[in-house]
Amino acid sequence: MPDAALSRTLGAPLPDEFDRLTDSDLDELDRLLRNAVAARGERLGAAVESSLQLIPRLMRPTVKRALGL
Repeated sequence: MPDAALSRTLGAPLPDEFDRLTDSDLDELDRLLRNAVAARGERLGAAVESSLQLIPRLMRPTVKRALGL
């Protein structure tokens, strides 16, 4: 069921209004959401790596451990 996949991707139940959407619409929303989440993760990772360049090299391992990286 496309609505179940979208609900899992969102991590929450879908609003009742989503019952009006077709299966193909729900599939497309799920695909777009997964792509957006993946892109956000990539941008966040790049931002973290970029910001670590501002920290002196000898301190980076300690900072990474403190951040849980």
